[in-house]
Amino acid sequence: MKKKVVALLLAVSLTGLTASCIVSEKKLEDKVQEAIMEEVASTGKTLEVLEFDLNKEGKVRTGVLRGRVNGKEVVYDVSVTDDGDSFDAEWQLRE
Repeated sequence: MKKKVVALLLAVSLTGLTASCIVSEKKLEDKVQEAIMEEVASTGKTLEVLEFDLNKEGKVRTGVLRGRVNGKEVVYDVSVTDDGDSFDAEWQLRE
């Protein structure tokens, strides 16, 4: 009986940790997307994001943001270094 209770508590704890990581990942993607949109807006243009995904590889995440700047299709290569408390994001417009 004791093993079942411990196993159940462990399963519930892991579920909670997994859910919190998913929320954090989504928040990170949102913040990076906002930063890119703000940079584009500072040039007087508007970025409409069509797709944005980050792939996790340890502390470094890489991905691609696809969108439209004033109607023109654009693709940004994105790299994010996340140390847990803060992150550093870099992006570059593909030519």
